[in-house]
Amino acid sequence: MLRLTLRGPRLVSLFALLVCLASGVARAALSDAVVAAFKGKVVLTRGAVAEGATDKETIARLKAAQVSELNGAPGDDGRLWTFHYTVFVKKTGNVGLTLQFVSGEADGRLAAETALPIVDEQSPVIEGNLTIGESRGLVRGKAYLLKVVNDKGDVVAKASAIFK
Repeated sequence: MLRLTLRGPRLVSLFALLVCLASGVARAALSDAVVAAFKGKVVLTRGAVAEGATDKETIARLKAAQVSELNGAPGDDGRLWTFHYTVFVKKTGNVGLTLQFVSGEADGRLAAETALPIVDEQSPVIEGNLTIGESRGLVRGKAYLLKVVNDKGDVVAKASAIFK
């Protein structure tokens, strides 16, 4: 019988590996061509999109999976929307990023915001899953401009979607 004892650095390394695997935000670097095709945009999808065999195929897969309407589901505190985001930032080196939900009406009111985790400040692509609900300020049936803002207040990517 094999017995493995993990202590000190080995335990820390194993824990770090498990966190990276479980987080779902780490991904092999996308090519410069794919990044350039979506630079400054947030791609909203129902789930993570697998890379294609070529840049052209990866771009086509992302475009095909992209949604502009998100259907919510009932939750304990009202309607909940769950989606996958892939942010293609305009510039790297962002220390902090916030995803802002701005009403699509003339007033442009900030309805909600949430911090986005950054795995690598120099990566031009940040992705993950997000669940947000009415309890955070969103209203069913409204269109929102989603702006990713860095710690300096610069908009580094954006998208729009209707939350149904």
